[in-house]
Amino acid sequence: MSITSTWISDEALAALASRYKDFKIADISYATVRDYVDSFEHMHALTNAQGDLKDVQRPWILKAILAKVPRGGRVLEIGGGQPYVADMLARLGYEVWLVDPYDGSGNGPLEFEQFSRESPKVKFVRSLFNDELAELKPESLDAVYSISVLEHVDYLGLQSVFRGMLKYLKPNGVSIHAVDHVYKGNGARQHFDKLRFMLGGFGLSSLKLDDVFTEMDQDTETYYLSAESHNRWRGGTPYEQFPMRVCISVQMFSNKQQMTVDH
Repeated sequence: MSITSTWISDEALAALASRYKDFKIADISYATVRDYVDSFEHMHALTNAQGDLKDVQRPWILKAILAKVPRGGRVLEIGGGQPYVADMLARLGYEVWLVDPYDGSGNGPLEFEQFSRESPKVKFVRSLFNDELAELKPESLDAVYSISVLEHVDYLGLQSVFRGMLKYLKPNGVSIHAVDHVYKGNGARQHFDKLRFMLGGFGLSSLKLDDVFTEMDQDTETYYLSAESHNRWRGGTPYEQFPMRVCISVQMFSNKQQMTVDH
């Protein structure tokens, strides 16, 4: 029995696939309370699995894949950690690959044996995602996605990620990602610079990002990381060293034809 089968039945999961087959996503967007509430009402367990931004990111990623990749397609999750979305997609008939070293890097998890046992239909590769994965054939993937991962990857690592996507995505393949973004407070400048770098790799406009942030700043529907989540996030670090910051989820969608490594 897979980990998510205790959360949602096969019949209810199939109903989700039907519900979100026409889900609309933009090339650059931000998480909203409206989308979170919709997810809370239709996939409740997935919105309560983490206690941080992943509770809005995981459902959005699932909806986006259901809308953009036909069932039966081959998809890959980068740095999956707890493979909840991967498991649900595999149960729906997708061929799901998950590439994660499971060595604790980037504050990631270590529980490879547990996760592989709990998601028996997911194909695990213990590695960082790059363009040298012997398990994958070039141009074999319909989609590559990630959830709260790319913001933890350094610039050289991101270039390797883009090379991997360009190598393994089919010519009409897509890339779907949700990243934690410090909008205000400690680290905001570094997060903004890295986000712009990501957008360049995905072939998305940084000018459009400015418009999206202007809208987000004025939108009462914007989903922010809560004080409770931030307090869990800081762990044992004294608050004076890790004060509250304004964090949002930035969501990106692009086609392979847009992407580049040299930017």
